[in-house]
Amino acid sequence: MKFIHITDPHIVPAPRTLCALDPRARLDAAIADINRHHADADCVVMTGDLAYLGEPAAYEGLRDVLDSLTIPCHLLVGNHDDRANFRNAFPATPLDEHGFVQYVVDTEAGAFVMMDTMEAEAPQGVYCERRFEWLEQQLQILAGQPVFLFLHHPPFDIGIRSLDESRLPDAERLARLIAAHG
Repeated sequence: MKFIHITDPHIVPAPRTLCALDPRARLDAAIADINRHHADADCVVMTGDLAYLGEPAAYEGLRDVLDSLTIPCHLLVGNHDDRANFRNAFPATPLDEHGFVQYVVDTEAGAFVMMDTMEAEAPQGVYCERRFEWLEQQLQILAGQPVFLFLHHPPFDIGIRSLDESRLPDAERLARLIAAHG
């Protein structure tokens, strides 16, 4: 199986730029390259910080860019996103029973488990009790299958200071849960 992973596009409403760059133009170029050279991929997974400030117009711009993508795309939110504005622009994206953007995608390689680590107005990742319960339930359902976890905030240090400072704080609990389910 082949999939494409994109994270942190940080789309801003046109005609604004971010750090003197146009995130939408950069994502347009990435999508064009995927369509041209990787149309054989099964899907794209975008793991958050879809918009820079979570503005409705940014999600509209993202939706317009993704409309040109020729393969399925699965979306997650990150700390720069706004869950309500995201949902208005992408109402078909599944939510769990508590309103978190968490869902499972069945693929030929195994289950892609999309985890919502966003906490409004907090730069660090959060995975609360309700989200842990959902994940444990999914891992029980998926027992014996290959499982791939996708989340915006890394659960371990990766060597980039700003990302290490915003990593998932309860990583040990996540590691224990994963280990308990093989």
